[in-house]
Amino acid sequence: MKLDLHVHTDRSDGKYAPDEVLRRAAAAGLDAIAVADHDLDPVLVPGLREVDGHAIRVIAAAEVSGHHDGREYHLLVYFPGDPPPEARTFLRARAASRSRRFDEAMARLGVEARASAEATRGEIALTRFHMARELESSGRVRRAHDAWTLLGADNVPLIDLAFVDAIRIARGWGALTSWAHPPLADANRHLAVFVAAGLHAVEASRPSHDRATRNGLSRLAKRFGILVTGGSDWHGWWEGELGLYRFEHDPAQRFMSRLDAA
Repeated sequence: MKLDLHVHTDRSDGKYAPDEVLRRAAAAGLDAIAVADHDLDPVLVPGLREVDGHAIRVIAAAEVSGHHDGREYHLLVYFPGDPPPEARTFLRARAASRSRRFDEAMARLGVEARASAEATRGEIALTRFHMARELESSGRVRRAHDAWTLLGADNVPLIDLAFVDAIRIARGWGALTSWAHPPLADANRHLAVFVAAGLHAVEASRPSHDRATRNGLSRLAKRFGILVTGGSDWHGWWEGELGLYRFEHDPAQRFMSRLDAA
């Protein structure tokens, strides 16, 4: 079983439309994919799909942002089937709140830009990626890459949802939760609190993690009796082809068994 449990589309900060992401995942031979756009109602219908003669399972997912101890963290939320109506309503509201965050950040930076109507309705999710591109378009920076130094806490408001509340809310939907790309030092500091709130897993396997981080997160998961998940965090802008990274073997099977049991 070959999975990628963390992929993005152009409905948040990815490059490609959802159907194109699915086509690329199928062409790469993945058995299952989770599109986890930022604070967004899932954009692909979950279930087994046949794409160009290849069977691939779509897992409904979202990457929900929250704050803890003054920092922003991301929670991967995986639904065993269709998200319940209350989850869809919540996620649309979270995506809409990102439009207000975008407007506030642009105002602090002195840029005359406003979120689109699509964003204010919660149909797309605006991230720092969009802020960086707006700074480039306005001439504030020469390249979007140069904007990241301006997009710290002084100019971008902190997400207005506590991370532990995000965990509890997602559990109430019957979803599985995984802490996305946690820094090892932060995991050592906070994982006990998050597990007490109901966290199911940590994203220990991803291409950008070095061996020490992967092993350290896996040891923490074992200590707390939670799962590990794996995903490429593929956006399509600068990474290699979708499918080069694969989450597989026993950890993948344990995750899928737990998801199906949910």
